[in-house]
Order: sequence, then C-alpha cells, then structure tokens
Amino acid sequence: LLGEKEFHGLALQVTPDVLVPRPDTETLVDWALDLLPADSTAAVLDLGTGSGAVALALARRRPGLRITAVDASEAALAVARRNGERLGLPVRWLASDWFGALAGERYGLIVGNPPYIADGDPHLAALSHEPLRALTSGADGLSDIRRIAAGAQAHLDPGGWLLLEHGHEQAEAVRGLLGAAGLADACTRADLAGRPRCSGARRPPA
Repeated sequence: LLGEKEFHGLALQVTPDVLVPRPDTETLVDWALDLLPADSTAAVLDLGTGSGAVALALARRRPGLRITAVDASEAALAVARRNGERLGLPVRWLASDWFGALAGERYGLIVGNPPYIADGDPHLAALSHEPLRALTSGADGLSDIRRIAAGAQAHLDPGGWLLLEHGHEQAEAVRGLLGAAGLADACTRADLAGRPRCSGARRPPA
C-alpha cells in the first residue's frame, strides 16, 4: 500500500517498507534545528532514515546542510529517494548498517531514530503493518542504540552532537550508554506530551 503522511510540514509517501513518521520524531528534528544556525553548512548524518522524514525536514529548513542519510534496507532507501526527488530536496542516500559504509567520514551532527522496542513487546501486535526490523532491538530494546553510541565518537567532529530518539522509559539508560561511549553533556528532551523522548550528547571539543 502506498500512503502519505505529513511530517514537519512535508507530505511524505510511505509504504510497508518504512515506519510511518510519527509526531514524536519532530522533537528530534526540532532539537537538531536548535543546534544548526540558519546558514549552517555542516555535514549531517541521519541514521536509519526510513522514509527520509528527518533528513528531508532538515534539508528543507537548513538548505546549506550537507546531509547523508543511511539505511540498511534498500527498499526503505528507495522510498526515501522518491520522497527526496518529489520534494526537490538534496540528500545523499546510502545503504549502510549504521556506520558500516562510512569509514573515515565525520559529521558535525548525527541524528537517528533507531529501533528501540524490546523483542516480544506486546505492543508490536498493533504495528504489524510496519517493518519489524525498524522497530525491535534485542531483549531490552537498546541493542542498536548501544552500537550507535559505541561508534559515534569516531564519526563526530570535535564538539559535534549525537541525538537519538528512544522510548519514554529509556532516557536514563540511553544517557548512560552515551556517557560510557565517551560522549559528554548527555541530556534529554521531552516530546509535546512531556515524555522524555530524545537524548543526546556530544564529542568533547578538542
């Protein structure tokens, strides 16, 4: 099925190969925009781009950014590319299992909405129309966030931020993972309902 979903002012096409963009994820975009001046030309990485929602929202609001968006799913990347072409927004789309295809690349900002639901969570039954691999991440839902946190410092410029969406009960655990990976100033932002929804930290300045 081919549908359409509004996200951060953009009309995005979605298929069963991608997650339906959610209002909660606009919190991630808003935080990124707060860190990026209007004239920024920073290199930005969107991990697990899916429909391209986050990357395209940033490209529309900050046209000077050099945005790379990755996904392990070629089918999801095809959806994202079509959205980018239809909206006329330039993003570099790349197949990559998190940082796997990005050796030697560094960014001023990395954002991501990785899978964060625990395997076997009872809420998954209501999400059967979406790709399971984009939803679940191990027994505690944090397997992918662990991998991202562990690899982030090698791909961040000094002072650069990593921002991740997560479940509303995972904020403390995610901040702990970011700190354990050597990132500094870990903090959390709430969504419009007041639930802790995104956490971030930065590579210490040189």
